Amino acid sequence: MPGKRIYLLLVASIVTLFVIAACTEQVIPTQEPVEFHPTAAAEVDRPDSSGDEVKPATGDSNSSDGDADAGKNLFVSCSACHNTDDSTAVGPGLGGIYARAGDRTALDADAYLEQSIREPGAFVVDGFSPLMPSFNYLSEPDVSNLIAYLKTLD
Repeated sequence: MPGKRIYLLLVASIVTLFVIAACTEQVIPTQEPVEFHPTAAAEVDRPDSSGDEVKPATGDSNSSDGDADAGKNLFVSCSACHNTDDSTAVGPGLGGIYARAGDRTALDADAYLEQSIREPGAFVVDGFSPLMPSFNYLSEPDVSNLIAYLKTLD
């Protein structure tokens, strides 16, 4: 009988530890806006999920011709991680991103945003992990539309 009691006590202890571990949650501060300071990420060989070659941002994307309303519809899939103001979600808030983007790298704002969409690991905002997936499968007009929508966010 003592062996059975020890076994039951051990099982109960392990179950209790799992319950305690499952019930604790990590507190992520979201009240304070994060400063936008992208830094070049280290080169990482990541397989492209679409099988297409990564398209480099050239700065000649004609995104100024994009349709902001169509871009807003595309942004729905982004809104799970990005807010349209400056508040933090999983990723940084995108309010005013277009105005800041042109000042962060040698790329112009359109090229910076295109590269951030197609190769999100190229520039990572301080305080964030490179979690954003690549959206290489988006067509040029879709990227132009997204950029046109991002221009409207104040």
